[in-house]
Amino acid sequence: MSDRRIIDDVRDQYAGVAKGTLTNDSTAVRSIASAFGYSEAELNQLPAEANMGLSCGNPLALAGIREGEVILDLGCGGGMDVFLAARKVGSTGRVIGIDMTTEMLDRARAGQHKLGLNNVEFFQSTIDKLPLADNSVDCVISNCVINLVPDKLAVFREILRVLKPGGRVALSDIALKQELPSVIKQSVEAYVGCISGAILVDEYRSILEQAGFASVVVADTGADLNAYAMASDGGCCGGGSCGSEEKSLHDGLATVMQSIDANAYAASVRVHAIKQTATNSVNILPVLNIQPTSKEKTMKTVQVYDKPMCCSTGVCGPEVDPVLPQFAADLDWLKNQGHNVERFNLAQQPQAFIENKAIHQLLSTVGTDCLPVVVVDGEIVSQSVYPSREDLAGWVGGSPAKQLLPVANSSGGCCGSTGCC
Repeated sequence: MSDRRIIDDVRDQYAGVAKGTLTNDSTAVRSIASAFGYSEAELNQLPAEANMGLSCGNPLALAGIREGEVILDLGCGGGMDVFLAARKVGSTGRVIGIDMTTEMLDRARAGQHKLGLNNVEFFQSTIDKLPLADNSVDCVISNCVINLVPDKLAVFREILRVLKPGGRVALSDIALKQELPSVIKQSVEAYVGCISGAILVDEYRSILEQAGFASVVVADTGADLNAYAMASDGGCCGGGSCGSEEKSLHDGLATVMQSIDANAYAASVRVHAIKQTATNSVNILPVLNIQPTSKEKTMKTVQVYDKPMCCSTGVCGPEVDPVLPQFAADLDWLKNQGHNVERFNLAQQPQAFIENKAIHQLLSTVGTDCLPVVVVDGEIVSQSVYPSREDLAGWVGGSPAKQLLPVANSSGGCCGSTGCC
């Protein structure tokens, strides 16, 4: 299919859903949102029009939205994430929703009217040509929309343009673990349902970097994609009275998923990336006056001892500390510089904490409040906070630790910047 045909098909299908009966009042519709990370408290804040069971994640869990920020939601649909973000930015902030479908925006504006929100506005546009000024947005969010766009690089370049320097991306999307069977690739239902238009995880990461983003993380949330099929089986349309477009979208996708193991081929992913500032867009080694001479001299072993987390990086579950994706990307950067990086999670690898005498002593003395702990070539350089990329680069380059926090001696007791506690 041509790009124009794809866009028209997507618009028509989602317009049909917007005109239909799917609402947040439906148990099956709410079950989809719950399966992808929304809490009951969040769902209870929404007007009925906002949720149509079209999520594949919860981008707000990764966004770290702060009061007073400008947030942009791409493919906002009925306004679900816009309304939740509006509460977070407060009266001094602003949330902008973009969607190409008139019927979706009608729903969104009806919900805005019900909630009486003055810090929200909506625009009709495709997301590869945004009607916003350069450097005007603090954070861009999106929920299961990027995969629907044929030219993803154009979208990411537009996102980069409108983001302020230092601004961030927090997306929920579908990405592929492996190539899809050809019959699925050619399925209109699979495309509109966010499967066949998806790209491989590594390609997703590569396109973001090609567009100019830094600190890119694309992480599998582990969510079950069969949630769509379960909603279809559960009478998503309210007693089976939905229109043909609604059936085409949800039931068609359910049929596709019955023909393959969706979770084997695709994943709900969280995507985090940052627009570099003028100061960090330059190669970090010259900025920090680190002059690598040879791999033998510069190679370091960096060990991170994490607090208990549900996965190796912490970029999973319903709530994610926005610092974690950045730190994971910084560790990947260290690996690419040739350094040996090891990461241990107290919940999954407790033996590593026992075997390291200094870490074991620190835990015995301070408890888990000392975590995370960063160790460079056997020396503890940081505890209790996740350091910046600049800190990491300085430590592997031989600079002294900037964080003069109390650390435990392997022989017992502790020491700080003064040598005593």
